[in-house]
Amino acid sequence: MGPLSSGESDVNRLDAAQEITTESVRLLLADILGTEIFDDLTFLSQGGDSYHAVLVVERVEELWGIEADFTAVLRSTPGELAEALGAATRPS
Repeated sequence: MGPLSSGESDVNRLDAAQEITTESVRLLLADILGTEIFDDLTFLSQGGDSYHAVLVVERVEELWGIEADFTAVLRSTPGELAEALGAATRPS
């Protein structure tokens, strides 16, 4: 899939009931970083930094009730992050 620009982002489509997919992670990252998100680049390679990674961790917890690993956010592509989040267990 091609890039997703922040102008095309509709983060309002994200909700806790939504399955965690590469697309949903791309929407979240585009909203936070305000830039195009590519599937084959890591968060850091797309202009992310530690401050924005904290925002991602907070948003993931708000949306899906999952504690995202800070290091995984920094080092992952959108697909890798979606896979890691999908494998995480939601707290009861």
